[in-house]
Amino acid sequence: MENNINNIIRERRSHYPHEYSGKILDETIIETLLENANWAPNHTLNFPWRFIILKGPKMIEWLDKAYEIYVTQTPADKFNQKKADKIKDQKNQVSHVIVIIHQKDTENANKLMENVAAIACGVQNMYLTLSQFPNAVGYWSTGSGTFNPIMHAYFKLNDDQQLLGYFMLGDIEKKRTESKRRDFREFIIGG
Repeated sequence: MENNINNIIRERRSHYPHEYSGKILDETIIETLLENANWAPNHTLNFPWRFIILKGPKMIEWLDKAYEIYVTQTPADKFNQKKADKIKDQKNQVSHVIVIIHQKDTENANKLMENVAAIACGVQNMYLTLSQFPNAVGYWSTGSGTFNPIMHAYFKLNDDQQLLGYFMLGDIEKKRTESKRRDFREFIIGG
């Protein structure tokens, strides 16, 4: 891949945890991701993101909690054993997890959309940063109890914080770069 912005954007892909090798990523990769996330545009430089880094035993503990929430909180008619097993399997696949938290602006509730958009830009910066590492990949998940109050309590979040999901990181043998995209002109309206 040429190292130019068009190729980096167009070849960025999510890679799912079941594809990960289980190898542990170097800590410098995690630090680089977080540094670049911090450069995302944000309204009045309010930095609405907070992150928790999970690895090793802490990550295993979190996956156990996610499994427990899924098994005990999912109605019987919606329960899927394959999904439960997938959570368990991630213990042997995922290297690190970056927990994504929205730090709400208590002074200006009208910034909600701007803050969430800024956080999404930060996550996109992390995705794009992964392009420089041949085998490091990620996936932004909003599963694993993201919207469950039990998980909110597990991370000891206060009322001014909202869990927005997890950036799950791992090693992969070969990245995918292909994708099917519709012509951008289909999405232009009016004018």
